[in-house]
Amino acid sequence: METPDLIVPSQIPWSELKAKELEELLYWLLDTMGAKDLEWRIGGSGDGTADQGRDLECFFYMSAPDGELAEQKWWVDAKGRAKTVNPTDVKETVLNAAGKPNIDVLLIATNTNFSNPTRDWIKEFQIKHPKPVIKLWERTELENYCSKYPLATIRLFSKALSPQGKIEVARSRLWNYATLTDEPTLEALWIIRKEIVISPEALLALVVSECANGDITKRSWAMDASEVNLVTALINFLMNCFYFISRSSENGVKQEPFIRAIAYLVLCCIDRCGAEKTSSLLVDWTQFDDRDWPDEIKNYILGPVLDTLVGEIRDVCISDCSRVSGDNYSLNEQEVEKYWSRLKVTEVANEVQERHFSIEATKKECKVGFCVNEDVGCPVNGHKKPEKDITKTINDVARIVMFRKFDAVA
Repeated sequence: METPDLIVPSQIPWSELKAKELEELLYWLLDTMGAKDLEWRIGGSGDGTADQGRDLECFFYMSAPDGELAEQKWWVDAKGRAKTVNPTDVKETVLNAAGKPNIDVLLIATNTNFSNPTRDWIKEFQIKHPKPVIKLWERTELENYCSKYPLATIRLFSKALSPQGKIEVARSRLWNYATLTDEPTLEALWIIRKEIVISPEALLALVVSECANGDITKRSWAMDASEVNLVTALINFLMNCFYFISRSSENGVKQEPFIRAIAYLVLCCIDRCGAEKTSSLLVDWTQFDDRDWPDEIKNYILGPVLDTLVGEIRDVCISDCSRVSGDNYSLNEQEVEKYWSRLKVTEVANEVQERHFSIEATKKECKVGFCVNEDVGCPVNGHKKPEKDITKTINDVARIVMFRKFDAVA
């Protein structure tokens, strides 16, 4: 399967890449290609310092036939130009490098093109002076390398990202740095979602970011994904929960969006895969992981998630219940009104409100059909530790989902 292109090279502002800008692109490009001891010879606020013919220097280590690593020292000189690079522009650089016996490769790069006389002069010089090996990278070569090694371009030119590149950035932000994607980007990605491949890892990043910055009822990513990707995204969170918690804390990212996002994924799994399969996933982790997860650890992870899910369901269910009345636990009135839209594909998570009292009229019947009476109360009102009986919790939520979701405005 071919990897989708992440970069649209024509969208890179080549004409603006002069001095520091071109050097910075080369720095990150070489870094992505595996350069070691990369040094950018620049200082102060102006252009590069007197550099004796190079703007950067680095080392590459090449595998020799005997398995040893052979060291190559590179000098790199950037020629940011508005027009074609002529021989006079490169001769001083080449002669400086030729006078250094420890230089193996001289790379001269430009944002435009090298003239034919320039290439002819380099060829003639190389015949008499085989070391250092001289490489010329002009715009065509840079475009190819930027596409092959997209991380350098992602750092510098967000406008040059292809649709697939944008989703890759969203995925990388969560998984590499535990940071989230902003709402304008989420909205733009939703519009082009049919043009891109959304992996389970990217799906999780989108859902968490949506719960923090967007509107999951407008862009219900999990309902637009395949069941396989939905289930895999949920499993990915369970297996990496502690990583996300620690990294998000380091970066000052609140944990609440993660909890609400996973509660949303569980809700979608209940609706799409059924209560039995969802309950099985949450109870028996040996299906997808060989480690022995103690119940205490699983409950520590699932407790806040199921508590949030049941709290949301409770708020929605009592909104027109004749038996139970009270203040909302988790959702505001607007969220209650459009809650079931998250189970449909259509074109903000708020702060959790303080919990208040609720009153249950014990002589009233339950609209959903739960067997309640004066001794048996509403299963989602005043809930405590829903993770203690996961199967019951999931079945209760599934019953309410099946009854209530059809009340949503089509």
